[in-house]
Amino acid sequence: MKKTLILAIGLIFGLGTCVYAGPHASTKMYNNAPIRTSFVLPAVDGLNCYTADLHVHSFYSDGEVSPAERVKEAWTDGLDIMALTDHIETRRQERDMLKFLKAYAPDKEKGFDPINTRCSRGVHADERGIVSDLNFSFELAKKAAKNYPELTLIKGTEISREPVHIGHYCALFTKDNNIIYSRDDAQAIRNAKKQGALITHNHPGWERTSTDYTEFEKKIYAEGLIDGIEITNGKDFYPEIVNRAVEKKLYMVSATDIHATTASIYGKQKFYRDMTLIFAKDKSEASLRKAFLSQKTLGYCGGYIIGEKSLLEKFFRASVTVTPAGTTKKGLRVSITNNTSFDYTLNDNGRVFVVPAFSTVSATLTGDKAVYTVENMIHTSNQRLVVEFKLGK
Repeated sequence: MKKTLILAIGLIFGLGTCVYAGPHASTKMYNNAPIRTSFVLPAVDGLNCYTADLHVHSFYSDGEVSPAERVKEAWTDGLDIMALTDHIETRRQERDMLKFLKAYAPDKEKGFDPINTRCSRGVHADERGIVSDLNFSFELAKKAAKNYPELTLIKGTEISREPVHIGHYCALFTKDNNIIYSRDDAQAIRNAKKQGALITHNHPGWERTSTDYTEFEKKIYAEGLIDGIEITNGKDFYPEIVNRAVEKKLYMVSATDIHATTASIYGKQKFYRDMTLIFAKDKSEASLRKAFLSQKTLGYCGGYIIGEKSLLEKFFRASVTVTPAGTTKKGLRVSITNNTSFDYTLNDNGRVFVVPAFSTVSATLTGDKAVYTVENMIHTSNQRLVVEFKLGK
């Protein structure tokens, strides 16, 4: 009788939904499945806008996470495209890996000796060359990417040489990373180009007091070996490099160059991770190559959007609409609607205000035209974009 009464009370109060399943049962307290950031960004000239990180490292060079985790992280961060660009010459994690595998060595006391794992600062590999399989990390990433069909991977690598006089270079769309290394700095880049790779000049101001051309850079630029250049790398922005990219017709890249987790760096920021915006028909290699070689890219870094002026303006006009909203004693009012995932900071003759993502802001014009300086859009010579909207009656 007691059992029947307890069951009846439980059903009345909704307790019947809890089922006793034995002493080892558990209750899920939250959903731990990854949630993908969703970007809404406008097409420009009929080309889709894709988000990409084109400079990323795993623990198969000097990063801190696996290739599979890099893939999951990129998907979670809302990227459409990721290039895995583990170093050729700098693979500092191998020493620890080989210590872990010591018991597998024929001489268990000695273990395995790392070979040519640090050849990036003027120290070249000896006659043994690079013995590690430099394609392996991408194969692991490709395997992981099967679970994230929205993410497209680009095979790449980073050619890492003495930073002040020679520099670092990402090769994108490589075929075989194991045959790129050469003791000759320029020849390593040529070896990647022979495979059809596109070459990005990385962080051109890193460890330098100037972004002026070095003698080595003059040589490789004159030879036509460079296709693109990083205008930002992590938190570092190189304003003069935007001018160089426009002058030399190079695609512009903003990249994380991530070694730690993106969550540890960008997780509590009020902006997204650094990324390159690529305007292409689709995500096929042919379309992406066409976008790069026609300089259809912009950089996103720290909430700023950076690039060539005309493309920057097209992107902004496709993102924001300005329409009349009546008049007041103070003048003409307008509605400014932002239809994208990015915030825009506008300056109307000294009055600065933000138009947040997916919002409409009302403003009174200080003059008879809607002319705004977009404070977080930068083009050549570190200038902010100025846009005038024609207002219909």
